[in-house]
Amino acid sequence: MVGDVRQRSWFPFALAALAAACSSAEFKPASFHPPNGDGTLEPVGDEADTGAPPGTGREPEPGSPPLAMSSGVTIQVQPTDSGAALLSAIRGAKKSVHMTMYLLTNDAVIDALGDLKAAGKDVKIVLNQTFPSNGGDNEPAYTALTKRGVAVHWAPPGYSFTHAKTIIVDSALAIIMTMNLTYSSAKTNREYIATDTDPQDIVDLENIFDADFTNKAFSLPTKLVLSPATANTVRSSRSHIKALIDSAQKSLDVEVQSLSDPTVVDAIILAHQAKVDVRVVVDGDTSTTPAQLDAIAKLKQNGVPLRTRKNPDMHAKAIVADEERTFVGSHNMTMTALDQNREIGVLTDAKAEATKVRQIIAEDFAKGSPL
Repeated sequence: MVGDVRQRSWFPFALAALAAACSSAEFKPASFHPPNGDGTLEPVGDEADTGAPPGTGREPEPGSPPLAMSSGVTIQVQPTDSGAALLSAIRGAKKSVHMTMYLLTNDAVIDALGDLKAAGKDVKIVLNQTFPSNGGDNEPAYTALTKRGVAVHWAPPGYSFTHAKTIIVDSALAIIMTMNLTYSSAKTNREYIATDTDPQDIVDLENIFDADFTNKAFSLPTKLVLSPATANTVRSSRSHIKALIDSAQKSLDVEVQSLSDPTVVDAIILAHQAKVDVRVVVDGDTSTTPAQLDAIAKLKQNGVPLRTRKNPDMHAKAIVADEERTFVGSHNMTMTALDQNREIGVLTDAKAEATKVRQIIAEDFAKGSPL
């Protein structure tokens, strides 16, 4: 299962949950450092470096820059408010909404986008067009949005899938999610929604969106975690994720729907062998694919603590290193996702967000089933 295609009614939007999820902390502007003149990035926040001795397989790649963290990032966990805060953020746009979405089937979101367009706002949408067998269908959303006058384009055909789930509101905040905009995602899935107010991330995301909307080839130096492999001239998404895993010295928590990329699997094993406290949670419904079965067998053979959970559905894609650095994004840990898809993720060193996500992963691990 590449995306969540189950379609059920959302819970009624609770005002109390909405108020809590839309706290002012989520929308506070943050400082940033622009790219250096040579095209590299000035690291933001703490720089993650493993300090691992040579020959361990965990030392930084030769010539690689330190991991740069995005500032002004907060993370919401689902299921909590059935997507009320997210819908409120869309409806609250003053000027523009630019959305890239793998799967869009929720009528409340589609109606909100149409209403914004009718109110004279700049609404542009990039939708994934091609899905695996029984994997979804964006044709109804495309038709409905087009009828409302929304500028909606199919994603560039050069990617295997446009699996990203991002929303840029008023060129002031970005929502980077693991979650598709379906009826069930915010109700029944384990999902993470990162709200990013880092100004440079916003600029980069607008440039990425414009390139995909106009079907232009594009790459840039950015601290965002981007696929395909050539999208980021600083680090590939695989390099980003491996470096984050390698940076863990005390604890490593991984929660992901699909895990089969050999580099990521090996990095997790090396962390475990380095006496890092490792927890891995994968989705119970995708644990039978051949690639994932091979990865699970290798992790088990090397003694990596591993669990699977089906309720809530593990549609998550999150990693926490040392309860200090967190990744949230659309990427499954597969070769297709890291090399061929359009995927977007964010890294943050916000301690409170790391603690929040790690606690959820620990809960899912404790309630999960051994593999």
